[in-house]
Amino acid sequence: SSFSMYAVTLSSALFLLEKYACAVSVAAAGVILGWPFSILVFLPVTIYSLIRGHFKRVFLSGLLTSLCLLVLSVVADYYSYGRWTSSVFNLLKYNVLGGGESHLYGTEGATFYFRNGFNNFNFAFVLALLFVGVALSARKKYAPDLLIVVSPVYIWLAFMSLQAHKEERFLYPIYPLICVAAASVVDSFPDFFHDKYANEQSIFEKVAKGLRPLVLGFILCTSHSRTFSMLNGYGAPLQIYQHLEYHEDTGPGSILCVGSEWHRYPSSFFVPSYISEVRWIDDGFRGLLPFPFNETLGGTTAAPSYFNDKNKASDKQYLKDIGACNLLMELDLRRPYPSRGNDLSTWETL
Repeated sequence: SSFSMYAVTLSSALFLLEKYACAVSVAAAGVILGWPFSILVFLPVTIYSLIRGHFKRVFLSGLLTSLCLLVLSVVADYYSYGRWTSSVFNLLKYNVLGGGESHLYGTEGATFYFRNGFNNFNFAFVLALLFVGVALSARKKYAPDLLIVVSPVYIWLAFMSLQAHKEERFLYPIYPLICVAAASVVDSFPDFFHDKYANEQSIFEKVAKGLRPLVLGFILCTSHSRTFSMLNGYGAPLQIYQHLEYHEDTGPGSILCVGSEWHRYPSSFFVPSYISEVRWIDDGFRGLLPFPFNETLGGTTAAPSYFNDKNKASDKQYLKDIGACNLLMELDLRRPYPSRGNDLSTWETL
């Protein structure tokens, strides 16, 4: 989703610069190398690039880029998986036709992305949603082009809100467009008070111009507040995992166990070399979780039996013998499952 976001940014910029063939080529890269479902975000720019540009050149540019990237993707897949397959096609097939049980990882209501958008962009998100009414009413000369670029905000929000399983990262592709839409609305403030028949600016137009830096400053301050709140309120996992490097006295080959906090596991980069494995312990979650990589099965070409295409939990994903754990990462939220770290006769709190 992050790669798609970069591609959306570049493709939209190229479209506004009237480099239509390049815009479509970048869009193809964003869909094939990034996220196939982001094709909905690229659709308006792609369609209007074909209409406005030299159709044959733009079409061939997108087609050749797509074919080259698909061939490279298939070759890379063959190298990794040891058989001819297409990860792009498999992803579409799995999500559209096969359908994994993604709801196991959380479902939200239809307003989730609107609440999440406001949480991340505060009043810039509100301004972005008002783009259609405000920017077009102001009759800016660039409004039609920007409407094409910004329209995926509405398309993507509508499409994603209809899906039961929702995640914040699913909005990444339209993040730059939210900023563009909000900036356009702020830029349009004075136009509502502009009298084209008057020689001088009215007092209201001057006030509206003065409001622009104030509004931007308020949005920036609120955004920084959000960032600091995230670091202060949700930075515990990163800080806790960093403490692992100070406890080598547990010995080489140690096992780090993670319970209900599996979803806050930052990454293996935070796990020092003296820890041989990170294992999950059963805390009631019934979705499929990652397994330690087993190269004896054939490396990346293997299809281990403990994986399945429905995201259902495997009995083998949990470490049965809790006594084998040298370190335990746990957050006590008074869940139905026991907080094992509370047993101070077994565990020392670090």
